[in-house]
Amino acid sequence: MSDLSSLLRDALNDPATGWSLGAFGAIAEFIRDPDEPVVLRSDGPELEARTARGGLRLRPTPAIRPVPYRTRNGSLAVALCLPCHVGAMNRRGVVTELGPDHAAIAEADRGALLFDLGLGVFQTDVCVRSADPATIARLRAVVGTELLAPGNPLPPDLPALSPDRVFIGPFGRIEVSQPIPPPDGRSPEGPHTHVLPKLLAHNRTHAATVPIPDGWVPSLYLSPRAESFAAWEGLGR
Repeated sequence: MSDLSSLLRDALNDPATGWSLGAFGAIAEFIRDPDEPVVLRSDGPELEARTARGGLRLRPTPAIRPVPYRTRNGSLAVALCLPCHVGAMNRRGVVTELGPDHAAIAEADRGALLFDLGLGVFQTDVCVRSADPATIARLRAVVGTELLAPGNPLPPDLPALSPDRVFIGPFGRIEVSQPIPPPDGRSPEGPHTHVLPKLLAHNRTHAATVPIPDGWVPSLYLSPRAESFAAWEGLGR
């Protein structure tokens, strides 16, 4: 556990490390620029990095199994996995109001309301958050409905509303505060999210190209520097 915590702290402090949380078809990414102002907390059980564009929190646990691997394009990655019976989240199937986000990374966001989008993802609660009365009213209007059902009025409005996206896993969360691009737009640089209905329909926890051991589920990913990859490989054996 101490080796894992040390590697995670080093990765958190390194702006070259990218992070992602989610499943096949729904993913949040946290990335920061080398010179971007950041609030870091790495001296306790919870590790945090927060910028004006988004944030990351993780709480290491002895149950985590790192799985280092190389992607098809040769990039280096580490999947932080949990046993399936530990790594499951709430898997809500309809839009659900959850109340104030008391666990928000920034104290200023803890009074904003959190809504689970009801995507039923196994290892991630895919949520949005807002303190704007008009946005809250639009979200409350679809509570109890399936977000991706034909005719649901909310998805076309989400780019204009652009609530914060909050992806929550068993030992971490990623928050994204940047605008949601329109369907024909590009994701912004830095923290962003992807929700792709055609991929979600496969109901997979991860892409088939990611070598997750049977009985385990990936809960968080990071892309480490090449210099530290050997240490992750040693820990993953």
